Amino acid sequence: MKYLKRNIEFLFACLGFIIIFFCYLFCPGMDDKLLLGLLGTVATLYFGSIKHRIENDKLFKELFQGFNEKYDSRFNDLINELKYNKAKKLELSEVKLIIDYLNLCSEEFLWRSKNRIPSKVWNAWKAGIKENLKIEQVKEIYSEETSTKNGKVSYYGLIEELEK
Repeated sequence: MKYLKRNIEFLFACLGFIIIFFCYLFCPGMDDKLLLGLLGTVATLYFGSIKHRIENDKLFKELFQGFNEKYDSRFNDLINELKYNKAKKLELSEVKLIIDYLNLCSEEFLWRSKNRIPSKVWNAWKAGIKENLKIEQVKEIYSEETSTKNGKVSYYGLIEELEK
């Protein structure tokens, strides 16, 4: 099944070429120019589809690297500290950092909802977000941020996604 999914464009192109070939053989009035046009159309669709896939992969790579880099450089240390120091009182700058983290999570979800983040990656990130929301300080800020209708809306649907 994975083979089919990875090679679907190629398989459709081959099928298109075979159909065109049989039509040419068994339809005596088919013009050579029409044949070349149809072959060119199938080839154009095939290469366009490949290009589209490559561009999607590049965009995903950029998003993936950007999100992970931002998380690692800005939020990872604080979140790990909070996991192991449950009594830590947050300074205002740290509260703002947690809010920024929640905004990063909502941005990740926004890109997932546009099908730019694969399910496998999103499910891993979602599991991490849920784990981080178990941290009392993060949970309190999250609850405060999402306590109003406008607060919930500002997270692009992430709140509803996390409740699933």
